[in-house]
Parts: sequence; C-alpha cells; structure tokens
Amino acid sequence: MTTEPPVLIKSISQKDNHTFTIEWSDGICNDYRLNLLQKNCPCAKCFDVSTNQQRIGTPPVDEDVRAKRITNVGRYALRVEFTSGCSTGIYSYAMLRKLSNTQTQVKQQ
Repeated sequence: MTTEPPVLIKSISQKDNHTFTIEWSDGICNDYRLNLLQKNCPCAKCFDVSTNQQRIGTPPVDEDVRAKRITNVGRYALRVEFTSGCSTGIYSYAMLRKLSNTQTQVKQQ
C-alpha cells in the first residue's frame, strides 16, 4: 500500500489588504479572501459541530476584515487572527484545500 505525501504549504504571501496567497508543495497557488475565510470559521463560537453548520446569530462578517496575523499550527493548519476579533479558528490544510475550490487557483509551472 502506497500513500501520497501530504500536501504542505510552501509559502504564504499577502496579495492585498483583503487577500493572501498560499503556494502549496504540489505547485498549486490559491488566493484566499479574508472575509470568505472568516465566513467559514471553524471555531466553536462560529461553528456548531453538532449540526455541522455555522451558528445562528453569528455576526455578519465585515467585507473589510483583514488579518492581523497568520500563524502555522504544526504542519497541518493555520490560525488567522482577524481584525474583527475572531482568532480561535484553526484552518486545517485539508479545509483550506477544500475552500480553494471556491477561490482562485493557478498551477505554477
């Protein structure tokens, strides 16, 4: 049985005040809009694991939300500290790759 090596982040760069780009180890580059990322926040305050849905009454995400800081969580996830105050969501690489289907994707040569 062979398993493929995990796809890891090669680099992260800020595209503009509202977007950052991840270059993955397999050559794919994805742009992530911060407001869309926060709308998918997986933290317990924003996401109800029992219903597998965003919590009702979660405040709307400001379109102008920015990242104060983006940090690695081990070799499997990122944590984004948003200017809105939300900072506890851990975005696994698998989740980011899944979200990339709704974001910009470019294969690097």
